[in-house]
Amino acid sequence: MLKMLRSRAPRALLIVPVVACVGLSTALAGCGSSGSSGAQPSASASGKSTWVIGNVGTYSGENFSPFAGGGQTLQAWASWTNAHGGINGHDVKVITLDDAGVASNSVQDVKQLIQQDHVLAIVGQASGVEANWGAYAQSSGVPVIGGSTPEPDYFMKSDFFPTGATANNSVVDLLSYAKSQLHQTVGGFMYCVEAPVCAQLVPVYQGAYKAIGGKLAYTASYSATQPSYAAECLAAKKDKVQDLEIAGPTPTIVKISQDCASLGYHPTLLLNSVVLTPDLAKQLGAAKSIWEADQFPFPDSTGPAADFQAALKQYQSSVTNPANFTEMDANDWVSGQVFAAAARAANLGNDPTSAELKAGLYKLHAYTAGGLAPPLTYNSGKPNSVNCIFIMAIHSGTISNPQGLKPYCPAS
Repeated sequence: MLKMLRSRAPRALLIVPVVACVGLSTALAGCGSSGSSGAQPSASASGKSTWVIGNVGTYSGENFSPFAGGGQTLQAWASWTNAHGGINGHDVKVITLDDAGVASNSVQDVKQLIQQDHVLAIVGQASGVEANWGAYAQSSGVPVIGGSTPEPDYFMKSDFFPTGATANNSVVDLLSYAKSQLHQTVGGFMYCVEAPVCAQLVPVYQGAYKAIGGKLAYTASYSATQPSYAAECLAAKKDKVQDLEIAGPTPTIVKISQDCASLGYHPTLLLNSVVLTPDLAKQLGAAKSIWEADQFPFPDSTGPAADFQAALKQYQSSVTNPANFTEMDANDWVSGQVFAAAARAANLGNDPTSAELKAGLYKLHAYTAGGLAPPLTYNSGKPNSVNCIFIMAIHSGTISNPQGLKPYCPAS
């Protein structure tokens, strides 16, 4: 269907953090507008109405290139779905708006999607400033499906429907995996000052290490522009840090790893997979790292992931560029699949409502999108917390999937 994008020139520095800060930067590279936003649903070839869903993200600004495919993948999902009969015979149109990382823009965008475009749902959102519009979306009754699930709204607001592990679980899950596989329980957390929200993760990590019987021995803020991280590496080494978590822009992950290695210090990097790209894996090379994925590992093309790869190849081939291909692409694909499953469960017709769609979401129990998501069950009127993560690693500069498409679900 028609792809709609309102773009803005970058107005503010946006740093792409890791772990729970990943929602601060997702991007849509090379996305020219092919229409004006605000179009109303039209009749499809079958004579049935076209359903409209919205997508808002930080698709311009600094450091967005590693996240280029998220919004494009949602468009590929819509094209693929429509080409295969739609949903209940209805085509789907995605209206994508760019907030450029500016809070006031994001609020304006979401209000337009809800008030003017009358979207059924906001799907696969990638707005780093969603905290500014989350309450409005909640009050409007329009569900927010998938997207940057590490954001707190996904486990705090009842109308946010995560399609992958939420941050209140994913951090503990990743540390639990490292403990079970590597027997490492002493951690360090470094976070960039350019993304203030990342400082809020310090107590999250403190609690997570306590939950696994470990210790967060070292925390430090840093600047993404500083020339060396040797001092931070030496301090972490002195505190006997085994696992090092980094919240910051992609280039700093490589730089910190290299600076630590130059001092003979080789901690295991525990990171959120959104910023992992094939190019980044190559740059990290032999560095020990474990990456948490909220949905299926994005390089996978086996079984239920085959349609994902085929759709990208047919409709948005640039997404798989080694410099840009990331877990955000898997995220948006699964977000679309959850929307489709809910619409089918609700048996939506020609004039569907958001309330009917939410009723369909509540009918999903242990839904996995064919194995591409952890088991998803949504509860009416309550926040939805999701456990279980997928695991990726790097071996000699290549991304590997130690568990394939099997999620890791700690007992508690």
